[in-house]
Amino acid sequence: MKRHKLVGALAVLALVVAASSAAAAGSSTRPAGETRGVTDDTITVGGLGYAAFYQDSAVGAQARFDKANNNNEIPGGRRIEFVGFRDDGSDPSKNLDEGRKLVQEDQVFAVVPVSTPFLGASDFFAQNKTPFIGWGIASGFCENPFGFGFSGCLTPEDPKTAASTWGDLIKKGNFNDNAKGKTAAVIAEDNDSGAAGIRLISASAKSAGFKVVYSKNPVPPLPATVSDYTPFANEIMSSNNGKPPDAVFLTLAVNNVTGLQNKLLELGYQGVLTNAVGYDPRLATGFVGSSVYIQFNAFESAQQGNTAMQQIIDEIRAVKPDQMLTQPVLAGYLSADMFVQMLKKTGRNLTATRFARAANRNFRYDPKDVAGPIRFPAGHETGHACGTLVESDGTNYTIKVPFDCYKRVKVG
Repeated sequence: MKRHKLVGALAVLALVVAASSAAAAGSSTRPAGETRGVTDDTITVGGLGYAAFYQDSAVGAQARFDKANNNNEIPGGRRIEFVGFRDDGSDPSKNLDEGRKLVQEDQVFAVVPVSTPFLGASDFFAQNKTPFIGWGIASGFCENPFGFGFSGCLTPEDPKTAASTWGDLIKKGNFNDNAKGKTAAVIAEDNDSGAAGIRLISASAKSAGFKVVYSKNPVPPLPATVSDYTPFANEIMSSNNGKPPDAVFLTLAVNNVTGLQNKLLELGYQGVLTNAVGYDPRLATGFVGSSVYIQFNAFESAQQGNTAMQQIIDEIRAVKPDQMLTQPVLAGYLSADMFVQMLKKTGRNLTATRFARAANRNFRYDPKDVAGPIRFPAGHETGHACGTLVESDGTNYTIKVPFDCYKRVKVG
């Protein structure tokens, strides 16, 4: 959806809600089952995404749903029933198929959490008045009145502004807060998210003072397998007037980050390598010395007195004691948490249109000390500008630049 379509969709939504409210006013009771996935006692939800990397988000979501159910948080005394996480295989067509199954077979009220780079079901969800809440890394979260990213819309099709966060974190963590005279390369995958990503991250790097000498998205995305990263690495290694750049922003999926990083190191690259996916205990050995940008606070902040993060860790471990602390598990928790807050704002009389209206009427989500604040409806068009820089020693992660929020800059 373009911006004018979003405005139009919100206007139609308001009219639908007004009509629904008028009808409700004429009747003291509403038949049970009138709204899909909602009974007098329960609200049914299910998750959707690329299980190979984001399956942990289901554990995080379950932890927050358990807390809401145990503490009787949901208006009307309802409980949230989570039917599990459907795998889209990182395929937009399968994402649509699995999204349809959630709505038509599982009869969910909402899809929570959603964690995938290819959200082929986004228009279907809107057409069927199905709220979807998750990590807004797919463009389907943008300009859709039923889609809510806890960090906002991160990959708009035609970005006008970008968060300066990643560039500023690298400047602080790797260049003593001074990037004057330094060069950077930005590389992404050959899809819509990648095309938007190179514009957003290039703008972030430029804002921090880097001269961007390479900004392309030629890498085949999942589920494709790249057999040889040499062509991409060679281009980067000579992008700075025949020399390597000072920093390389790898805006890629895990397998492509690993492959391209290893090829660059093989070719003798000695500059800064940074990515946004290498914060995971299972990946620590492969990203020694890399600067990893995360859009949240780090789990390690709990060891420094962050009680909000420690509480989340405790709730996750209550569901699964051996759960690894990963970005997807936290993304799932935050998705579910924002959904719970939106349910509270909607109130006991729960319908899809009333939920969307409440969530789009100056709703603000602010998980303090854990992630940045976001407000809707603005969050349909832009994301927050907060994050942390971490680094692996091969076994553990340390916080290189603490969590903070930065500014938004124009995309040139």
